[in-house]
Amino acid sequence: MTAFNRHIVFPDRKSFQNHVSHNRLETIHIIEKKIYPLSQNFLLKSDWYCMSGREIRYYSSRPFGEADRMLSWALEIKDTMILVWDAKQRNILYVRKQAYTFQRLQFWVLHTFIPLILELERSYHLLHAGAVEIAGKAVLFSAFSYGGKSTLTDFFMQNGHAMLTDDSIAIEKRRDGYYATSSYPFHRPFRKVETLGYFVENFVTDPKPVDAVYLLEKSAPDASVGVTEIKGIEKFKALHFSSFIDFSFMKQERFCFFTEMTKRVGVYKITVPWDTARLPEVYETVMVHSSQI
Repeated sequence: MTAFNRHIVFPDRKSFQNHVSHNRLETIHIIEKKIYPLSQNFLLKSDWYCMSGREIRYYSSRPFGEADRMLSWALEIKDTMILVWDAKQRNILYVRKQAYTFQRLQFWVLHTFIPLILELERSYHLLHAGAVEIAGKAVLFSAFSYGGKSTLTDFFMQNGHAMLTDDSIAIEKRRDGYYATSSYPFHRPFRKVETLGYFVENFVTDPKPVDAVYLLEKSAPDASVGVTEIKGIEKFKALHFSSFIDFSFMKQERFCFFTEMTKRVGVYKITVPWDTARLPEVYETVMVHSSQI
């Protein structure tokens, strides 16, 4: 399947692969191992901490601070599985534990592990946002957790717009601007732990130029729908709280990257009444505003 502009091959899941041609994409195979001696292969490990309802910890041979495409490392999801990034072969190894299911493998690989790989290698910078295609460009929806970005993304999809993501989007800088690379072709209109939701056919597979970022401001059900441009340092703050991964050693480079991005990409605040019956108004407001940028 296509995810983050890579061809991801899960074991013995031919029906899980989509129809997109992958000839020009890097292929990452997900390979099962019966055992993997973490302590023998990695000298460093983190403490346990919570992520997506599970306790997890990292393993590595050296600190993550420097970009290195040859750095192998691992993520242990307690009682569930071990995921290992084999940087030399550019494949993901996994070891099952008692709480393993294919659904959880799929979730942790696509939702968490691959974004970590790409961020740590500095292939992209990730944002926690929803995104759809409008007139051939990527429009991003940013909000705090449960702030409505998945619901708004879903409404745009219902109106025929192709999805780039409903959760995490990869951003890269090119000579002519900033481009968004879509995540994976699954959508969760409402959040549920350790599941990606349902498969999406109308999914963008090629990177798209970023046209605008809309910060959703949750408002009273009877509030007016309006758009205001965010300026100055507030533009960066709007993207900073949308960080998908918050590694302390990356704060400075992320600050520089997104500060430069906000000089070329408009960031806007849109009031979103907390009433699904008002979504058509929000949709029309975004459509009109994005056509005028």
